[in-house]
This record gives sequence, C-alpha cells and structure tokens, in this order.
Amino acid sequence: MLFFFGLGQTRITTTALSGVTCTHCHTPDSLTATVFSRYFHFFWIPVIPIGKFSLTQCGHCKQVLEKKEMPAAYQAPVAAVQSQAKLPVTNYLVLILLGLAVLFIVGVGLFGDKTSKAKAEATPAATEDASALPNVGAVYSMPMGPGQYSLMQVTKATPDSLYFRITDPLATPASEAVITSALRDSVHAANQATGYSKQQWQIVQQYNKKLKRLR
Repeated sequence: MLFFFGLGQTRITTTALSGVTCTHCHTPDSLTATVFSRYFHFFWIPVIPIGKFSLTQCGHCKQVLEKKEMPAAYQAPVAAVQSQAKLPVTNYLVLILLGLAVLFIVGVGLFGDKTSKAKAEATPAATEDASALPNVGAVYSMPMGPGQYSLMQVTKATPDSLYFRITDPLATPASEAVITSALRDSVHAANQATGYSKQQWQIVQQYNKKLKRLR
C-alpha cells in the first residue's frame, strides 16, 4: 500500500565541537555535531516541523552517536549547537502556502475599501545584557535524563571562554558530600577540561532551564 504522508528529515547544519575530545579514540578537536530537523509531510511536501535532533561523528575513528548514546562531555556543546540551528523555512511550506492563500483572499475582499488603513507598530527590540561568566570553582548541575544529572565545575575562566571538569551521570541527590565525592572520583579523563566559548555558555544558560548552580 502506498502512503502519501509520513515523517521526513532535513540536515540543518554541521558544526565542529571545539575543545571536546572523542571518548572512543581520545583524539582532541575531532568531533562534529550535525543537526537535523524532523517534519510531517503530505504527498512528500513538508507540512509542519516536529522538532530537531543531533548526531556526533568523530573525524578520526568515525564513531557516530545519537543523543541517548552521547557521554556527558558531548551533551552541553551539542545542545548549544542544536539550539542555534534554525528550522528551514521549507519545513513550513504547506503552512506558508495556506497563509499566502488566505492573505490573497482577504486582500481581494478589501481591495475596494479605501477607508481601511494599515497601522504598523514598531516594537523596540529587547536588549539583554550578557551574563557574567562564573568564577573558577563554581559548580553546576546539568540534567542528563530521567533521574540523572552530571556536575560541571569551572576549572579555568578567561575573558571569552570557560573550562569545566564534568562528572559521569549521577542519580544520588546532590548533597555537599555527593558533590565533593563525585568531583573527586567520578570524572573521566576525557572530561577534565571541556571548553565552552562565552557565547556557547550563555546559550546553554538561556535554553537549558534546568541547569542549576550548586556552589
């Protein structure tokens, strides 16, 4: 049986993950994150997007990972790249065509009415001060999945970047004793110095509402 509707996907962007080391072959700066959009189509024409997903690939060992397979060191940089990737306009093709058709019908109906006036209101763009970078020693809780989180401790801060040591996923509530123990014993060698640019860190803070500072 031939179906004329279903799900499709489109590649949006591929971005290098600077400062991230492959946990499989331990090659630094060899990872890229590719972001895809997923959409519902009818007669193979995109109707509406239903989200984004990402894959990572190591340029050295060629390992490809889905989100659920990614280690803690990959999660935040990939989330930052995915949040910046904009859905293609073509994913809204049917909605755009329907909107244009409605506008055309309305325009024809109002064509003879010379008394109607369009009012344009300029909305001033909201400005937002850039968040200050945290100090060395600050500790954050990064959600990793149902009932799990990883700790991120700032180990180095420069005017335009941050470096973290990131623990393996934890399930125990983040008490002071757990934080101290995890930062001492549960940090993989590849996660000792994960770097973020200032822009990446601000995007993580803006879009990951469950990111919480603990210290």
